[in-house]
Amino acid sequence: MPFVPVAATVLVEMRMTADLQEVENTLYFEFEDPFTNIEMLNLGDDLVTWWINFYAPNIWEGVQLREVVVTNLTSATSDQVSSTVPPATTGQLGTDPLPTNVSLTISFRTALRGRSFRGRNYVVGMVEAQTIGANTVDSAVIADWITCYEELLTIAASNATAWVVVSRFSGVDGNGDPIPRVAGVTTPINSVVIVDNVVDSQRRRLPGRGR
Repeated sequence: MPFVPVAATVLVEMRMTADLQEVENTLYFEFEDPFTNIEMLNLGDDLVTWWINFYAPNIWEGVQLREVVVTNLTSATSDQVSSTVPPATTGQLGTDPLPTNVSLTISFRTALRGRSFRGRNYVVGMVEAQTIGANTVDSAVIADWITCYEELLTIAASNATAWVVVSRFSGVDGNGDPIPRVAGVTTPINSVVIVDNVVDSQRRRLPGRGR
């Protein structure tokens, strides 16, 4: 796919290891233009702290945060920085884990509807104690995850950014392939929801399936 520039916007990759499998979640933030590498690094550092204080308490101890990489999407050759992660930054739940493909979908909503204006993350590192029966996530766990991700709105504001959804494609061509936009479109996120309490699956997070 061709590179699609997104003005004054960064991609944040939360790179983790789960049971020796490399996995990640991605987030996007829009700065006021111009912005500097120092501002990118400050954002990355705050997201390391967010992971430690909000994400890690909800996941299995076998998940480790390896690095947080922030990439300027203004052009294909724009800068990239990486925030330092303290050694042994892992999840905090010591109970039996669920298989690494088991997840929960966190949905990011904006003031607009449609696929181009919504985003999502898939939780990494759920444990058996977070479920009721075979396929249902406990309601208290869902509330904790909403609180976790709502904190990103505060982090965005403190870094003078907007947490956004980025759309790089619009429609499909005759072969059913996505049509790249000339430039990416950003839309501010205003809420976090979990649509239901049924577990989801990320097949590529199984050992040997992904990176």
